[in-house]
Amino acid sequence: MNRIVNGRNDRVFLSQVRETQGLWQRFAGLMFTSSIGQSEGLVFRPAGGVHTQFMRFAIDLVYLDGANRVCAIREAMPPWRFDMRSAAAVIEANAGAASAADLRIGDQLHFDIG
Repeated sequence: MNRIVNGRNDRVFLSQVRETQGLWQRFAGLMFTSSIGQSEGLVFRPAGGVHTQFMRFAIDLVYLDGANRVCAIREAMPPWRFDMRSAAAVIEANAGAASAADLRIGDQLHFDIG
């Protein structure tokens, strides 16, 4: 299981994270999922835009540079929207997760694998 910790304040951002593998996982993402746990998330590397078509809940998007520093945050993106930013990675999490972890632009995120 992977978890993501904010290096600035040592708060766990997400404790159950998985990275997308292959074209189908990248395309499907969280589509058709009814919900995810408060501490769950999905990582896309690289990020070439995100859509929330066919989603049933709002999500936070946390964009990362190549060193896993937060370069943009879009909170509570509702279903049926597009965000066409590009980044080295983007994390999809439940709406409110970024705020709960006090994420800020420039924060260094650490991916712990265990």
